[in-house]
Amino acid sequence: MLKFIKAEAVFCIALIAAIITSIINIPTQETLEAIDLRTLALLFSLMGVSEGFKASGIFTRTAYLLEARAGNIRRLSLFLILIIFFSSMLFTNDVALLMFVPFTLMVMDRENVRENYLIRLIVLETVSANLGSMATPVGNPQNLFIFSFFALSALDFFQTILPYSVLSLVFILIAARIMLPETETIENRKGDKVQIDEKRSILYSIFLLVAILSVFHILDWRILFFLELVVMLLFDRKILFRIDYVLLFTFVCFFIFSANLRSLDVIKDILASAMGEHSIATSVLLSQIISNVPAAILLSPFTDDFKGILIGTDIGGLGTPIASLASLISMKIYFKRENSDKKSYMITFLLLNFILLILLALMTFIF
Repeated sequence: MLKFIKAEAVFCIALIAAIITSIINIPTQETLEAIDLRTLALLFSLMGVSEGFKASGIFTRTAYLLEARAGNIRRLSLFLILIIFFSSMLFTNDVALLMFVPFTLMVMDRENVRENYLIRLIVLETVSANLGSMATPVGNPQNLFIFSFFALSALDFFQTILPYSVLSLVFILIAARIMLPETETIENRKGDKVQIDEKRSILYSIFLLVAILSVFHILDWRILFFLELVVMLLFDRKILFRIDYVLLFTFVCFFIFSANLRSLDVIKDILASAMGEHSIATSVLLSQIISNVPAAILLSPFTDDFKGILIGTDIGGLGTPIASLASLISMKIYFKRENSDKKSYMITFLLLNFILLILLALMTFIF
């Protein structure tokens, strides 16, 4: 039990928050209706796609091919940062980090890089995942929720967020140039040994396409959910066991917690006033405290300004480690490392995150 609580601290906190607010405010039919089944189904489907691609070997093969082409550690580091930035747009920020942070640790240990260099690289990868994922509706859970909640068009979404995505990439490349010094050459050793399951790759590529069509309301999300569920049950049950159901239940807790809070008149008045006057700032600040996903769920009903909450919760994923669940994932992976330098990691993480958060927040006065 203690091991589970430590590993799934965010879920446990969300569960406790849902229970306490349910005691204060007895759940009603409206509370149950606040559980967004569409968002949950799309998350389930996208996690299935991600796990399917991981099992196919295509991610690992790509990473090793990058190692072969890089030539030196610094260039490989830049490749990893960029592939995480762009892959997070389709496979979510947490999946990108789950795939490539362990690979980063393995390669950098093999090449005996300095711990300080490794820390900087992992922090840059984390920032890259959080900022790259904001570029698409499927890149992170809060985008998926906001896109669904406000029934946005693709044009509305991309016009709002793409300027910040482009600027984020520029800032990340500048930071990498400053933080990562030149290093020695490397050689690829394993790329040719990684086999790709072509049938599985094709199958989950089709599911990814259907998922994107469902996100943009071209296909009904129920078609995607039941089709993928049936196919996995019949032909690929192993993937069903790899899906992060704790994350799905965490979302259910977030929905219940947010609905209960919104039912309290005092909280309702405070949030409505704050979102009416400063939607971006409120979204950013609340994300630092309760994370950007629950912040999006909690604040969305109090504003018609989808741009404010979309920008605020996306750039609000920077800052404290709790501001984005993906940040906690990479931090947890690094902290499990033997002789990890936790203090240096936290200093580097907070410094880079708050610098980028301030820069992007200043950009809101321009766009």
